[in-house]
Amino acid sequence: RDPKAHRFLGQIYEAEDNIEKAFGCYKRSVELNPTQKDLVLKIAELLCNNDITDGRAKYWVDRAAKLFPGSPAIYRLKEQLLDCKGEDGWNQLFDLIQAELYARPDDVYINIRLVALYRSNNRLKDAVLHCQEAEKKIPLQSSLEWCSCVVETFEV
Repeated sequence: RDPKAHRFLGQIYEAEDNIEKAFGCYKRSVELNPTQKDLVLKIAELLCNNDITDGRAKYWVDRAAKLFPGSPAIYRLKEQLLDCKGEDGWNQLFDLIQAELYARPDDVYINIRLVALYRSNNRLKDAVLHCQEAEKKIPLQSSLEWCSCVVETFEV
């Protein structure tokens, strides 16, 4: 009956790498006190980071997305879910990256992720075009990661 107790027990189970029991305790804590937004996000992260792909992760990521719209953490969780789908998730992942790029065009990570996605699918022309367009529009040159991504793309 005490959400704090369930949350604490979940932390103990998580520290012991008992993901299923941690998930159960966290879930019960949220059921008892639905205002724990941070715990909803924690559940989503717990499931995604442990490759739980039975539908629970998607449910909790979607629930967290409603509580934290536009959050980079939610974007990364959605990306993780789609990465697990392999070939089937490519179009969905592409759409997710495009939407996130529209919302945050100067985010280095998202630009790198799009170029890497193009490269992984042998769409080298698209990868090069994105590098060129991004270089024109936003100051990415100060990022070592971006510069490495561009060099890798042009080397291929």
